[in-house]
Order: sequence, then structure tokens, then C-alpha cells
Amino acid sequence: MSTNQVELRDALPASSEPPPVEKCDVSNFNLLAKYRKKRDEWLSWYSFRKDDPNNIEGQIIGMIFLDLSYRVLAKPRGDMSKSAEMAARSGILAHMLDQGYVATQVLAIRRLLDRHRNVYSIRRLLNDIHLNRDLITRKIFVAYDGTPYDTDGWRSLPPSIQVQAQIFGMHAPGLSEFLRASERHEMFDKLSGVLPTSRFRQDTIRIEIFEKLKSWLNSAEAEKLVTLSHKFFAHAADVASRNSLTYSGVSLKDIEAAQKAIIKVERAITDDILCIGIAREVVAMPPLGFLKGLDVAYVPKEAIAEMDAHWDELKKDRNKWKDTYDAELYA
Repeated sequence: MSTNQVELRDALPASSEPPPVEKCDVSNFNLLAKYRKKRDEWLSWYSFRKDDPNNIEGQIIGMIFLDLSYRVLAKPRGDMSKSAEMAARSGILAHMLDQGYVATQVLAIRRLLDRHRNVYSIRRLLNDIHLNRDLITRKIFVAYDGTPYDTDGWRSLPPSIQVQAQIFGMHAPGLSEFLRASERHEMFDKLSGVLPTSRFRQDTIRIEIFEKLKSWLNSAEAEKLVTLSHKFFAHAADVASRNSLTYSGVSLKDIEAAQKAIIKVERAITDDILCIGIAREVVAMPPLGFLKGLDVAYVPKEAIAEMDAHWDELKKDRNKWKDTYDAELYA
């Protein structure tokens, strides 16, 4: 089953159209316009879309789904009694599963950590936000979409709302925008390293935040995975091997560490720096019954002979390839 056949999740809901920049509580409308344009671009790289396999979120969803699928399919190999006969221990099937797993995971991790400027990768997204950090001031961060900058602005509202605020606090009906402003200020306090008592409209995200996020990606041991993948693909394990993943030298822990680093950076960017305000899990919901059918034989016994014969047919055809090149080459 490919990830394209799985209903992984719906696309991120489109936010309501923000008010014109002139209606926002900022002093530099040109800066806000530039930020909005950049933010839209960043989210276009990131946001899941069914018709675009290159978006960052879609890549991450596919990577995690295939990783979990492999771990579930490979688990019975070592868990079940050694005397139990099962297709999961077939040498050729185990080898194909392992090969496919390494191929998909190494490719996914390499793509997400790609440094080139013409790809959708988490590293490129992080680098581009860093390069444009001057656009993300506190005032822009809080008020870019019409949210009021001043969290105490509700005090100038009609007395009826102020009475509700005295009872319910910032969660009072009609004060959601001021609650949102308060939450964004608190988030930017962490990003800027500024105390609430020292807030300034021109505060920016600390350089240390970007350095730490980059260090997480750099410590993901992606190069180690790529190096080991060469050995894995160039030197196939014995077909009788029951653990060709171990044979390859590829570590599930290394892959998990790389995935975890990517997820942490993804959430720091989307949930904190871009503040998209959308709750979602790391693991997408699988389709119902996606393990159905694994409790039956891979093929009936009589099909084994036919598969052996088909191998011989394919071998005979492929072996002819070496005898045809000279007639074409020297014609």
C-alpha cells in the first residue's frame, strides 16, 4: 500500500482573509506586507496538499507512515516462536521489506534535510526564515492578522464586556482576540528571550533559537545513514538472512533520531515561529483494517512452483541481454 492510497489527513484549513495592512495595529505597513507575503510562501512550502507530493508536511507524513508500517510488519520475525512457520520469515520477503524500508527512509530524510534553494525541505524553510528574521518583530508576530497588539485593549470596550472580563478574565465572551494576543506575546517572550516587563515592539527572535534548531538537524546523523545505505544496496544480504536490516549496518535508532530531529524543528517552526494554531498529531490516522489479510498465507503451496518457473523465465530473458549489445553497438 502506498501513502498515496491512504487517506492520511485533510489539507490545512485555509485561514480567513486577514484585514488590510492599514487596519492592523502596526506602524510599518510595508514591513507587514513583506511579512505576509513571506509567511504565505513559507506555508505554501510546508502545508499538506493531496495534489503536491513535495510539500514538507506531506513528506513527513509519508516518512512516518512508512516507518511505522515497516516496524509493524517486521515485528513478528523476532517475536513469534522459532518453530512457527510464517511468510514474515521468508528470506526473500524479509530482504525486500528491509530494502524498501531503507530506500524510503534514506530518501525521505535526505529530501527533508536538503540544502538546495529549489526544493521543499525543512532545512531550506528554517534557513529562509532565519534570513528573514528581521521581518518577524514582536509587533508583526502579534498583530499581523488584525489581532490587537495591546492585551489590555479590552479595557476600552463597552462596560458590559468589561463586567464579563471581571468574571471570566481573558476567556470572557468577546475577548478571544485579546486572549490570542496574550498567548502570542507569551510565545514571543520565549522566542526573543525578553521578560514580559521588558517587551518592546521591535523585539526579534534570538539568533540562538535558529542555531539550536540547525544543530538538531545537523546532529541527525543523516550522513551516516546515507553512507550505510550504499553498503546496503551494493551488497545484498544472503537471501536466507532473517535480519538483513542488521546486516546492512542501518540502525533503527539512527533513523528514529533523524526523524525526531525533523519533527522537533517542524513543530518549532509551525507551532511557535509561524504560530499556525492548528492542532495535529505526528502520526496520521491509518485506514481502517490496514493490516487485514496478514493472517493468511502469502500464496497457496501450488503457486510456489509457478513462481519458481516464472523466475526461470525472467532469468532466461535477462541473460539474453548480454548477447544483443554488440550487434547494435557495431552496426
